Formats: sequence, structure tokens, C-alpha cells
Amino acid sequence: GGQTTGTTTAPVTTTVAAPPMPLTVYRVDNGLLRPEVELVPPTQAVASASLRALGIDAAVTIADGTATVDLEKPTRDQAAEIVYTLTQFPSVERVDVGDRSGLTRDDFASYEPPILVETPGSGADVAQTFRVAGTASVFEATLVVQLVRDGKLLQKETVTASEGAPGRGTFETTLHGSPGAATVQAFSPSAADGSPQHEVDVAVTIRP
Repeated sequence: GGQTTGTTTAPVTTTVAAPPMPLTVYRVDNGLLRPEVELVPPTQAVASASLRALGIDAAVTIADGTATVDLEKPTRDQAAEIVYTLTQFPSVERVDVGDRSGLTRDDFASYEPPILVETPGSGADVAQTFRVAGTASVFEATLVVQLVRDGKLLQKETVTASEGAPGRGTFETTLHGSPGAATVQAFSPSAADGSPQHEVDVAVTIRP
């Protein structure tokens, strides 16, 4: 079958489908939350789209800082995923879901790993210089954030969180790498021998 039927070729449409939009969603994995990047069709309704990316098909309305999710009986894991995923948006301060209202991240603190990298999400595309930020509850508030490719250390930053364990503080640093796949690793050095504790690996692709 390689024959051509006549010379009428379909007109080339210049309306290119808009590129998918990256959204960060929080999934519960072994009882702990992990942010991941999902690509979704471009939409204004990012809250609904992010829940769909989680596999939760529920209507969301947002008013006065509260997101109301139309889901009858969410499991506790689902509620944690919904609250973390929706409260990343500036317009959402708290979530009503099922028969619970006014939920915030504080209601699900037990799901937080000692180190939670919120930016970038796993699978994100990042610029060559990019911000790494999140929260941590680690000894003496000390973390190491490093960029690794193919087992080689590209950059290493020692970062101090705003608060040490048992509190939970925020941390932020900037990494820089050449284009390609790389892994952001965050860990707290052990007080005993400096070995990595609570390590979190986030796979990213650095854009050209």
C-alpha cells in the first residue's frame, strides 16, 4: 500500500495542540507523601485537573480560600493527597472533602517524610539554574541538597532549614546543571558518620 490517491493533500493545519501543562500532585507511597509531576492538557481548571491526575474524578469548587471536593467517602490517604495537592495553589488555604471540613496540611503531618522536596516535583522539566525548596524535620536543621548525573556529583549544597527537629522548617537552595536527565538528592547527614539519612531522590530533566 504506498499508492497515492490523487493530488489533493489535506491542508496543513497550523493550530498546534497546546503543549501539556505540568502539575505537581502528591501521592501517598508507603504511608508517606511524594510529589510527582503529571502532564495534563492545558486548562484553567488546575484544581480539577490535578485531582484527575491523582485518579480522583471529583468536582472541585474554590471560594474564599476553601476548596470543596465533591467526594463521598475519601480514604485518609486520598484526603492527604487531595489536601497536599490542592493547597499548593495560592487560592486554596483549606479543603472540605467528604464529611470533613477545613482540612490543612497540618491535619496530615504524619504523612510527611522527614524531608519533603516540594519543588521541583519528580519528573519535572527545570531550567539550567533552578530552585529546590521544601520542608524538613531533621537533626540540627541541616540538609545536603545535591545534583547527581550518572553517579557523578555535579553540585552539592549544605542547606539549613528554618527549624530543626522535632519542629518542621522550610528550606531552599539553587542548583545549576547542564541539560539532560539528572537527580536531585536531599538528605540529612547522620550525626554519627555523615551518612545520608531520609534521602529523597527527585528525577528532573534540565532543559537546553
